[in-house]
Amino acid sequence: MTISSEPPDKILRVVLDANIYIAAFLKPGLADQILERASSGELLIITSSNILKEMKAKLTEKFHFPVKEVDNFIGEIKLIATIVKPKKHLQIIKDDPADNKILEVAVEGNADLVVTMDKHLLKLKKIQNIPIMHLRTLTWLLPKD
Repeated sequence: MTISSEPPDKILRVVLDANIYIAAFLKPGLADQILERASSGELLIITSSNILKEMKAKLTEKFHFPVKEVDNFIGEIKLIATIVKPKKHLQIIKDDPADNKILEVAVEGNADLVVTMDKHLLKLKKIQNIPIMHLRTLTWLLPKD
């Protein structure tokens, strides 16, 4: 029997913007695959109640989905995610200050990566050495099943 002194593979800690959750809710595809990978333990999703509230508001108010259906989806996310409560409030993105909550979660949750489709966040490229990338880019980097 050989005992390895190497640490186990590190699980990628990922913050998903509300738009990724919305995309996963609306139709099967890349965003949905990310949630499936988190459910299987390949990724660790880090989120906050503010991100989940934003997603709920958009799905119920803009897309008119029933609150119960959206709450069930949020319940599923909570089962596979780590929820953090950021202590620091950042003011990095001036054009859309609400986007700062994504950055706050990334910093507080020691994320390895932020995944978004938001132009303000993508333009930033990184926050404290945490890369910010488009959903499609992440799927290119992950191993294929």
